[in-house]
Amino acid sequence: MSIAPNSKQGAIITVHGIQGTHRSWLPVVQASQSQLDWHTPDLRGRAAAVRGTCQEDYALACYVQDLRANIEALPKGTPYILAGWSLGTSVVLQACLTLLDEQALLPQALVLLSGTASLNKTHWFQAQDTPALLQEIAEREQRLGLSDAAGHQDVAWTWLANRQHDLYAQLPRLSLPALIIHGEQDQDCPFEHARLLAQALPQATLHSLPQAGHSILGSHSSLIASLIDHFCSLHTARTPT
Repeated sequence: MSIAPNSKQGAIITVHGIQGTHRSWLPVVQASQSQLDWHTPDLRGRAAAVRGTCQEDYALACYVQDLRANIEALPKGTPYILAGWSLGTSVVLQACLTLLDEQALLPQALVLLSGTASLNKTHWFQAQDTPALLQEIAEREQRLGLSDAAGHQDVAWTWLANRQHDLYAQLPRLSLPALIIHGEQDQDCPFEHARLLAQALPQATLHSLPQAGHSILGSHSSLIASLIDHFCSLHTARTPT
């Protein structure tokens, strides 16, 4: 999904969480006053996107492929920002490390919300067998109030494929401006994850939300849109073509 296609200041590509779809970002997009092109794609296994057939199809590297397709679809010379919420933070960080290794065009900046570089230190799900895991996924979907959620099997494969992932040691390589927004009452990804991100990323700014939990895209939409608008205005200058 793409919004505001006539923007002249650049693009922002968003990445949703493990159980969400592009719709998770819509309250923030609708509250935004920026002149950016907002691109809100669905990752594989979500909404109308292509579906995987096994656990291996849902590794972070596969999600990076999905994200790169959206980056490469931008008009040549378009400065862009990557924004990730929850699992989307891990996808964005992995994408940037991959782009860096391949000497490809990096984003101007990053926006990281309610996420972590160390999925192996989160406890989103506890179950080890598939029926119990699928039940946990259904319960978390209800708790987070996800009205348009990913398929339970897609979520299960995503979790099983990535629950041991840890990018923390590689973060100092990413010398990109980064805005980190995190709720201090987040029970799914505790605030300490945000502190660690801010310490490891060389150009990070941490903005805490004292009364907020994990689902900040919906609960603090206007504030987050304002923070992102200001941050993006500082870091999007169109590259001459």
